[in-house]
Amino acid sequence: MKSKTARITLLSGLVLAAFATTNVLAEDAAASQTSDAAANSNTAGTAPAASSQQAQSPTVTVTKTETAGNTTVTTSDVASQELEDAKAAAQNANLNLTETPAVEQPSVAAADADNKAQAQKINQAVADYDQAKTQYSQNQNQYQQNLAAYNTQKAEYDAKKQAYDDYQQQVSSGQGAGRVEKAQGLIFENEPKATVTIQGVTDYLDKAARAAHLTDDILEQFNTDKYSDAEFVLNNPYDPKEDAWFKMAVGETIAVTYENILNSSYNKQKISKVVITYKLNSSTNSDGTAIVELFHDPTKTIFIGAQTSNTGRNDKISVTMQVTFFDENGNAIDLSDNRSIMSLSSLNHWTADYGDHVEKVELGNNEFIQIPGSSISLHGNEIYSIADNQYKKNGATFDGDGDDGWDAVNADGDPRSAAAYYGAGAMTYKGEPFTFTVGGNDQGVPTAIWFATNSTVAVPENPGEEPKKPNEPKLEKPTVTWHKNFIVETQGVPPEVPEDPGTLTPEPPMPPTPQTPQPPTPPRAERPNVMVSVKPRDFRPARKDETRVREREYQPTLPQTGDDRHNSLSVIGLVSAAFAATTLLAAKRRED
Repeated sequence: MKSKTARITLLSGLVLAAFATTNVLAEDAAASQTSDAAANSNTAGTAPAASSQQAQSPTVTVTKTETAGNTTVTTSDVASQELEDAKAAAQNANLNLTETPAVEQPSVAAADADNKAQAQKINQAVADYDQAKTQYSQNQNQYQQNLAAYNTQKAEYDAKKQAYDDYQQQVSSGQGAGRVEKAQGLIFENEPKATVTIQGVTDYLDKAARAAHLTDDILEQFNTDKYSDAEFVLNNPYDPKEDAWFKMAVGETIAVTYENILNSSYNKQKISKVVITYKLNSSTNSDGTAIVELFHDPTKTIFIGAQTSNTGRNDKISVTMQVTFFDENGNAIDLSDNRSIMSLSSLNHWTADYGDHVEKVELGNNEFIQIPGSSISLHGNEIYSIADNQYKKNGATFDGDGDDGWDAVNADGDPRSAAAYYGAGAMTYKGEPFTFTVGGNDQGVPTAIWFATNSTVAVPENPGEEPKKPNEPKLEKPTVTWHKNFIVETQGVPPEVPEDPGTLTPEPPMPPTPQTPQPPTPPRAERPNVMVSVKPRDFRPARKDETRVREREYQPTLPQTGDDRHNSLSVIGLVSAAFAATTLLAAKRRED
């Protein structure tokens, strides 16, 4: 009975120990497999769905798996939707998007954080570029305006520069317009204190009537239809130092004597008096009359005009004049040496809705001088601009109107524009009569001309520094870089790497330990066969050519995860089994 009980006890202990050991190891193995499965789900596929607190979750994709022995190394790319969206935005914005080498990160979280940091940087670059494009559009509009202004200025500069260079060549040779400087003997520029005496006028405009029309538009001041006979008087109401207003009829000739000449000379001989005769050959109004403003300064000459009564643009105002200079002795000055050069300036030609207005000069026996760069040229025996020279929109090189127009003059009548030569010509005045005309206006548009002749010949001037072309704005397209992020995970126990024998330092041999006599050991009870045999470890120093290898007769086949716990439980099971076997042997001996 005791023997049977002992056997049952031993068997129960062995079963219990084996069951406990196996069950614990199985539980740990299952837990290890669950943990590995969870890890594999993060490396071999897509990350779990984002929680309600996470806007975007990274996507982890296995790109490479390598297994060596018990070790598996897995490489995975970590992608973040924020980075993908930022890259797409950069491409849509036409930015230069460049991929740089991938970067290994220590964890999925670190890779995701780096992706989001890249996305933020790219999105900022896109925003900056959008702002730059808006500014570029504004700058481009301004540039186009500046460029248009520059093109106009450059064209005018080139024309002035070419005219100036040509004129300088003529000055050097003393030919053509160069005679204005080389062979000009006449000084007849400005006589503001001159007095005037008029012969042959019978219809002077009353001063009150003049004051009443003073505020009219300049052309309307010469509209003969606006004046009544009652506004004209027989006697001259104007002071000799004043400009005089009067009416002339076709066929009439008047003689005007200018005295108190202070600034003029010919070949350094003083000019004391100037006499000019004016004959009205034709007019544009049906009455055959014209309104005249006669300047008391002979260098400013005459302004004359009339209403245009007829259609067809065929009528014109024509005036023939002759200028005679007198020396201090009252003798007419001989101009036969051809050193009297006089200007024929402000010869306008404009085409518009109200006519084809052309101003011309017929030279007679006087000689024409072409000014370099001028629109005025010789056609038969008349000089004029064959095309519109008043408006650039109609093909002119310069505008005539405006404060800086080529036809702008100071209050005293002197040209104030460097481009005044554009509407001017000149003549070598030989004392012969010459005729100026104006016509081509539409019906109802008064026809008028201010004709001034003096020795101030408009010639090209040095245009100075060339205008600078504006800088075209540039839109710099930024280059943004990005990189992939990846992680590397290792599973299993990597094999031991043998120590390099060359790095081992042999330990010195230990001195022998004195042996103390031990009492005899009583004989031990016979052990059961359930034993683990481990070879004794060799503690001797390794030789340089020897590789130390740990040998075991038993190797556990359970997973390595949680080794300490498994080993402890295994030992408990073995001890329990040994204890049960010992108890059984002791019981048997007592029975015997």
